Amino acid sequence: MEIIDTANRERWNCLIQSFEQWDIYFTYEYNAALMLHGDGQPLLIYYEEQGARIAYVMFQNDIAESRAFRHLLETGRYYDWTSPYGYGGPLTEGQITHDVLERFRAELFSYCAGHHIVSQFFRFHPLLHNHRLFTDICEMKSLKKTVAIDTSDYEAIDQNMTSECRNRVRKAEKNAVEVLHDRGEKLDEFLRIYYMTMQHHQADAYYYFKKEYFTYLIKNMNDHLIFFYARKDGEIISAAVFLYSDRYMHYHLGGTTIEGRKYAPFNLLLRSAARWANQNGMRALHLGGGTEAEDTLYRFKRNFCPQGAADFYIGRTIFDQSAFDELVGLRKKHDSSFCADVPFMITYRAMEENADMQTCVTDSIRGGRNPFPVNRRGGLAA
Repeated sequence: MEIIDTANRERWNCLIQSFEQWDIYFTYEYNAALMLHGDGQPLLIYYEEQGARIAYVMFQNDIAESRAFRHLLETGRYYDWTSPYGYGGPLTEGQITHDVLERFRAELFSYCAGHHIVSQFFRFHPLLHNHRLFTDICEMKSLKKTVAIDTSDYEAIDQNMTSECRNRVRKAEKNAVEVLHDRGEKLDEFLRIYYMTMQHHQADAYYYFKKEYFTYLIKNMNDHLIFFYARKDGEIISAAVFLYSDRYMHYHLGGTTIEGRKYAPFNLLLRSAARWANQNGMRALHLGGGTEAEDTLYRFKRNFCPQGAADFYIGRTIFDQSAFDELVGLRKKHDSSFCADVPFMITYRAMEENADMQTCVTDSIRGGRNPFPVNRRGGLAA
């Protein structure tokens, strides 16, 4: 087993792109951008034996630096891992037998014991179905569904939409809304709409990605990133940024002006993005899910491809049960609002403020891959 950090960019990407099913969330550049956003220290966990290979990305954080444990723990005592914003879980290749997983598990637990890693939290990739590979590594559960538009067939993109969705696309077209795209040249326009959407819907602090985050992506991931804009009468009224690999395109972040919503520009924008994905050989445009199983946001996305629903799983591994229990005990003792019975997998982080990257609130919200800004009631913001 090898732990690869950000000092080894070339090796990181070489390993990731050697897997047939690699996706954008596993790349060095994407995770380095999240490090700029304050998500912690990205690590690539890599294991190989006799042709069997396993790789996944985790962000390491010092638990003492989280809001819930500030002034309760000394720094450097306990750490934990969580998969990146987006989707994670393992990339695998070769014959991953039970014995291979057992040997990997033994090395993983040994490393984490020696480096004070208490737990790891996964948000598995719905399109790769890679939760199936780690049933011997972690506890897991199905959280909700996400939606992917099938982009393998150009004509099917429209055919797979519900009539409601097609009507909204036609509404935008009748109102002379046009869609254009670029590689970030109109970043300031994107940010204007994005931050306006954040403010209007009182989005959680985590979603206020700074300009430096986007400029890093534009500079370092230009071949895997594209911005789409919906414009009416010369004014941009909706915008979104997408990330993509050879196989999949992912909606990342975006928004729509309040005035512009009456023209349904986001429906037309997403249809245009799906067509672009088809023209560039991608199999699917992944929209993510909602904040809850069947909320407004999920239903909006499902209208683009009802048959494109995919199960989203989360999972955890507790490496140090005594430390895990100690942390839960500290929360109980020092936080009167803490409830250990909430259904979060990393219990000691439950109900932390969302300003902390690793909160268990976001285990559910960001874990559902809800890249559309939402208000606190889960309403659609895009």
